[in-house]
Amino acid sequence: MRPSPEKLSHASLEHAARWYVRLLEEGDQGSVREQWQSWFDQHAEHQAAWRYMERVGDRFAPLRAEGERAGRLLRERASPRLGRRQTMKSLLVLAVGSMAGLGGWQVASRNGWTADRHTGTGENREVALADGSTLWLGAQTAVDTRFDAHQRLLDLRFGEVLLQSTVQDRRPLVLQTAAGRVQMAATPLRIALRYSEGRARLNVYQGQVEILGRTGTRALVDPGQRVDFTALGVSPPQPAQVAGESWVRNRLTAEAMPLADLIDALGRYRHGHLGLHPQLADLAVMGTFPLDDTDHALRLLEAALPVRVQRLTDWWVTLEPA
Repeated sequence: MRPSPEKLSHASLEHAARWYVRLLEEGDQGSVREQWQSWFDQHAEHQAAWRYMERVGDRFAPLRAEGERAGRLLRERASPRLGRRQTMKSLLVLAVGSMAGLGGWQVASRNGWTADRHTGTGENREVALADGSTLWLGAQTAVDTRFDAHQRLLDLRFGEVLLQSTVQDRRPLVLQTAAGRVQMAATPLRIALRYSEGRARLNVYQGQVEILGRTGTRALVDPGQRVDFTALGVSPPQPAQVAGESWVRNRLTAEAMPLADLIDALGRYRHGHLGLHPQLADLAVMGTFPLDDTDHALRLLEAALPVRVQRLTDWWVTLEPA
């Protein structure tokens, strides 16, 4: 099985990106290709990182073709004084267009577009449900709705939602993930749920809910509590996080949030790759960060923490130790 992008190391992805840029600029030089081949052959993870980038490019072949046509025009019209390196840098900017949909492609590749409700990169959406409840979908989220005479079921395939309900209805209201089901015990109700890669995080702001795990685990979660759960069990409750609902207002409020979690959230609101050096993953972050201007959010992090923002291209950004 090929590693997913989330399981590839920070170093392998960074090296693959650097080779991508270098080959784009100097790919007609035999020595560069030989050096790239040597790196590629060294380790299976290098090959996986490179193939990941190739798959991303293949998904956007039509956009890349447009960039290549524009590139030919650029070369034809370029002044003789324009050096080859500058021309190639201009072509790199054109290539960014083919990579800009990376986040959206990741969602689509997991069948997100076949869901009843879905969002792409950087997109929040408010939905009025058939029973009068309100559901907010965060970026890169897919939800199926199944309301019938017996139940009101919301199936969260992946992503993040906030559910608010004041509806009195005999039919059970259930928010389901592959890790388990969250059944609402009473209204009024306001809860947030994020699910990804087999793990779910539930914040309960109003009302009481019951978690029904895939292996038979049951747990009640009271207002003001937060729990994480998988198919195997439920964590002890902790205080609910404001971050679970602040994204509805295009702001993410961090309360001693690990930097890795914040970068993961920001990454769903910008196109391309947003990476983090593993050494910085557990840094605690406090503050409010704009989701509709992630570059500003990164500048705030750079000013507050011992980190620096490294931009290899407009679509490949990482946070490194300062």
